[in-house]
Amino acid sequence: MSLIVRFVRGLAPLIPPIFGLSLTTLNTTNYLVIIMVGNTVYVVTGGNRGLGLGLVKSLLARPSTTVVASIRNTDAAASLKADSTALTLGAGSVLHIMQLNFNTAIQPEKVRDIFDAAVGTSVDHVDVLINNAAWCTSMTPAAETSADDLRISFESNTIAPLMVFQAFWPLLQKAAATPKVIMMTSSLGGISMQEPLSSGGYGPSKAALNWITRALHLQNEGLVAVALHPGWVKTRAGEFAAKEWNYAGEPPVTVDDSVKGMLEVIDGATRDNVSGKFVTQTGQILSW
Repeated sequence: MSLIVRFVRGLAPLIPPIFGLSLTTLNTTNYLVIIMVGNTVYVVTGGNRGLGLGLVKSLLARPSTTVVASIRNTDAAASLKADSTALTLGAGSVLHIMQLNFNTAIQPEKVRDIFDAAVGTSVDHVDVLINNAAWCTSMTPAAETSADDLRISFESNTIAPLMVFQAFWPLLQKAAATPKVIMMTSSLGGISMQEPLSSGGYGPSKAALNWITRALHLQNEGLVAVALHPGWVKTRAGEFAAKEWNYAGEPPVTVDDSVKGMLEVIDGATRDNVSGKFVTQTGQILSW
């Protein structure tokens, strides 16, 4: 959304950002033009800890940015609110929180109802959807992985991200620029270059998510769809995997470094460079 207000000569009044809008001014010969530009809107699932929290914090530090973050429960909501109060927000930036538990995939209509209740009428489009929320079961070998572990992994890591995309696709299509969906995946979901590590239901659920990401790219010319591997990061999930693999050290990538790299990839993502591809936080393109 944009609005141009013209003032005949003289100085325009100082108008602070309101309703999540940022103001820029341009002096011309005959008048001062004030342009009000709507915020860039990001939806981040799993936004209360680890990489999700890192993304939320970095995005909110930018000016003119609206972040709608999902969390699993009321405790997670309280935690995110506490973390956000300590942030220095960019000018005009705002955070909305919605509660979504993806242990069982939620139908798109329900996701949209919860979103609408969280943001009211303040958000009329989405520019970038980051499907970060995921579930990690025991990293068992394929021969020992249970049906229950496979079910919950596919429910949370494959079906839920697709349902969330379907919920926000109408709003993504209202973005001023080409909208983006970022599917947080993992090298454990690689097939042609499969990691030599057991991954329980997690690996195959991410492989299926990669397929969905590629399909969204091929089937929607007006969409940037990226399968993004954040690296092996020092998060609760990353440390859990290290223990499961009896790895004596710690994951090599910090949250800050991963988030910085991921945002560089996301910001620069286009249909021509990384859309429809399996990409790391450093920009390296992996084989499916």
